[in-house]
Amino acid sequence: MRRTLATTAALALSFTGLSMATAPGAFAAPEAAAEYGCPGTLIDTYNTPATGEVWAQLRLYYSSANGGTNCAVLLAKKYYGTTHYMEVGINISGSSNNKLDYGAYKYYAGPVSVTSTNGHCIDLSGAEDNGGVWAGRSLNRVHCG
Repeated sequence: MRRTLATTAALALSFTGLSMATAPGAFAAPEAAAEYGCPGTLIDTYNTPATGEVWAQLRLYYSSANGGTNCAVLLAKKYYGTTHYMEVGINISGSSNNKLDYGAYKYYAGPVSVTSTNGHCIDLSGAEDNGGVWAGRSLNRVHCG
């Protein structure tokens, strides 16, 4: 009976466009890009470690639209649900046209995207600050294609 009620509640929420809340620190990170505003599908994930812990995860999506579109978001993990500084950036390697999103967020920063990426590599970065302690990661010349 309990399982039936839980299933019914989950279905009711999905039909209304709502979702069930996750516990603090939970990693609510679906592979569907639409929830974060990115076109395409998930092609890679990169953890952003600090002090031996994973604070967040950079997620990279790709769509063949517009000559290739790469899109990124930075999802909070350690401080999920707590407002803190987050930033995510993406650009075509060698370009000075960096797309950046930053601010005080609870769940994720982004999306940021670049188009015409077919035949090019991309640079990707993400960082968080909580109380003066930084966690971040920069990747250069990844997903060349």
